[in-house]
Amino acid sequence: MTEYSLFNSADDCLSYSLQESTFDESLMLNILFQERLLVHEAYFFNSTLLAGHVRRAKPGTPSLFELAARRGLIVPAFRDSKTQTMDQAQEVMTVTYGSSYGLMHPQMQPLRDRVFASVDIGLQLPEIKPFYWPRISDAGSLGEGYYNTIRELLQTEDPPVYSSFNPDRELQIQRVWEASKAWRFDYVEEAAVRTKTKGALGLQRLELFCSLGWALGIPTDTVTISPEDIINHCANKEQALAMQIFLKWVTQCYHLNQARYFGTAINFPVYNIDQDFIIDTIMRSPLDLAPEPSEGFRCKVEFPPLDVLVRADATELVAIRTDLGNGYLRALKRWQLEPSIDHQEEAKASLRDYCDQICAYYNTGTRQALVADISKGSSSPWADVVSTVAGIGQGVTGVPFGLFSQLANTMTALYKYYRVKKLTAQIRPKQQELEVTLPSSD
Repeated sequence: MTEYSLFNSADDCLSYSLQESTFDESLMLNILFQERLLVHEAYFFNSTLLAGHVRRAKPGTPSLFELAARRGLIVPAFRDSKTQTMDQAQEVMTVTYGSSYGLMHPQMQPLRDRVFASVDIGLQLPEIKPFYWPRISDAGSLGEGYYNTIRELLQTEDPPVYSSFNPDRELQIQRVWEASKAWRFDYVEEAAVRTKTKGALGLQRLELFCSLGWALGIPTDTVTISPEDIINHCANKEQALAMQIFLKWVTQCYHLNQARYFGTAINFPVYNIDQDFIIDTIMRSPLDLAPEPSEGFRCKVEFPPLDVLVRADATELVAIRTDLGNGYLRALKRWQLEPSIDHQEEAKASLRDYCDQICAYYNTGTRQALVADISKGSSSPWADVVSTVAGIGQGVTGVPFGLFSQLANTMTALYKYYRVKKLTAQIRPKQQELEVTLPSSD
């Protein structure tokens, strides 16, 4: 049985707040630490975040997403059980949404064949099969699940209990909770009525965006409204900030519902890896208590800085997983299939060992290459500085112009030396805390 992690960072409703580096880091971490990534079929057509990632690849090399897809590490979630290729998925979605619907985003269009080919190559591997949406009779509909998730998490008098474990986070979430009361209740219910009128079930996110946008003054004949449109029509900065956070909440509910519907784990992107914006997430954050043992665990490990490791060649990153990650992934799957304290401790031990091996690989490869690019083999230049000053001091009188001229190369070496020292400190592996949850966990 394959265990999937829902890769939700490709959702363009996050594009107004998700930095390019965060998308790349989220993708890299999922590839390193999850068995397979599950991607909603729509994101292959309309994700500007995915398009930007592919474009950022070094010329002449595949992006990490393309390479991982070819290896079967990224699997599409198709709604139609007869779909076998990305071209077939496009045909089904065109019929579902109508030919007038702009399925393919202009930024994805020139990259279409690259991305489609990579996914199809992966799907042709003997051990890889497409993932198909559950039948509505088995799991209800996505719209019904989304409506229920919104009501469960947002239509309550108070925020979730776990948000009160950090006083600062509790205070700020409470402010947004009060500011968003009408959004959480009135506009959600209004959108649910329109969803039902269309003949659909539950709640459609696009209808919720319409409710919010129309209430802020967007003409009611506008039926395609983005988060950016909504934020730009807010009355002031305070309302815009509250709206940004609320839109992240409803998008997180959307992803949580997908994970529940598909029966997968989920990994929410952290918007700032070093200083988590404490009200960006309505779900449990790194500032809250760790999950219950029956839900998951947190584990402190040594790990390279993400912003540095993500710059490594895509082939190297996939090789790290392929060459070093098998033991961890085996222990992870055993714990996922048979949750127990013993299996959890084995998974933790394997995770620490895996991260130690990543650090060793990084120290002998990526880190050394980065330092070498700047240092070019230079050592401490202080002896050259002293020698040059002493030599010039014997023959220069008045304003020592010659001193600056002759010191130019040496001072360049001095600057380079300190730049290398600073870089070395910045890219040294650091202790970080990783969280791993079971697929059934919220």
